[in-house]
Amino acid sequence: MNNKEAVWDRVEEFRHKHLASQIDLLPVDVLTLAEIDLRLGIIPFDGLFKKYKADAAITHNCEGLYVDEEAYVLWEKGAPWKQYRLRFSVAHELGHYVLHREKAEQQKFRSLDEFFWWTRTNGGEKHPLEQEANEFAGRLLVPRGRLENHFSRMVERIESVTPNWRMSIDSLENFASNINKIYGVNSEVIEVRLKREGLWSIPNHKSEGI
Repeated sequence: MNNKEAVWDRVEEFRHKHLASQIDLLPVDVLTLAEIDLRLGIIPFDGLFKKYKADAAITHNCEGLYVDEEAYVLWEKGAPWKQYRLRFSVAHELGHYVLHREKAEQQKFRSLDEFFWWTRTNGGEKHPLEQEANEFAGRLLVPRGRLENHFSRMVERIESVTPNWRMSIDSLENFASNINKIYGVNSEVIEVRLKREGLWSIPNHKSEGI
């Protein structure tokens, strides 16, 4: 896996296989995907975020999914930003499951620690596996077709009023904050998807990724 298009292909294959009956429903129900469709055991983990800075982590044998206990308990009752963070974290781990499970199984990890640092470090540099999992999560939670529709409607409204809107980071941030609730993600995720999908380009502003 060495480019975003390859990751996108895997996302869409996954979407049509596991979300065919609810492909247009948003936000994506990632916990049901993990537990029912992929049959991953959900394991509440006290202090997972504190220890690993993540709300979710796939088990080292890829048979279960650790979820920060507090975030899990507050899944439907907590502050929206916490729900958004957990949704993306679970989707990220689903990315590892789909994209990297075979590699992980070959490594024969003995613990979550070993697997966790394998996905996140490589000689002190951010590991490509993490970038791929992020790309998987972003594309899964924010389908291009839906985002493009929202974007097109916004363009129609703003084009005649603010001709140079594409040059404004404020316009980008305002648009993202107006629709992020639909997808159940933080507005920063929307901003990244607009750039990664080539829908919005701000001169001299680069986005990280594979």
